[in-house]
Amino acid sequence: MRLTRKNAAKAMNNTLEIIQIVSSVTGSVAVALTVVYLAIQVRASTRATYSQTYQTAVAALGDMAAIVAESKEKSRLYADGMADPDKLDKDEYLQFAYLGISLFRKYENAYFQYRSGMIDDAFWDGHRDNLLWFFHRPGTQRWWRERRLGFSKPFREYLESTSARDMAAQDDRYV
Repeated sequence: MRLTRKNAAKAMNNTLEIIQIVSSVTGSVAVALTVVYLAIQVRASTRATYSQTYQTAVAALGDMAAIVAESKEKSRLYADGMADPDKLDKDEYLQFAYLGISLFRKYENAYFQYRSGMIDDAFWDGHRDNLLWFFHRPGTQRWWRERRLGFSKPFREYLESTSARDMAAQDDRYV
């Protein structure tokens, strides 16, 4: 077969088409591999964020328990305030109120993280029962009526839609 300009042009076109097909397939494979890689990275990042959120919530609630437990007086004050705030003088009630703000801010954050999907049901269920136990104490109810507007509407609505029956039985619990 004699190589003419026409045959050479046709051969060149075929070669270019083959190169274009190979390039297109290679590009598609590269894009697919990039998408898989990014999905793996996003999943790892999500797990790390989830883990960090869990750790932060646990630490915050643990720190609050440590604050209340750092002295006999503070522990008594908080227990008495939850049970019967009339046992407290004005300054003690103020201290009880600030401890309540601190505790419920931490629970508000945990609630937000739960609703955002960053805390799972297993974590939330245990902490929810603690939250509801604290919330449904007589002194906390009095404090809540005075301070409720300082918390987000979704958190307020959640708490106010609950009753002591919504938590696991804790009949013999003191604090």
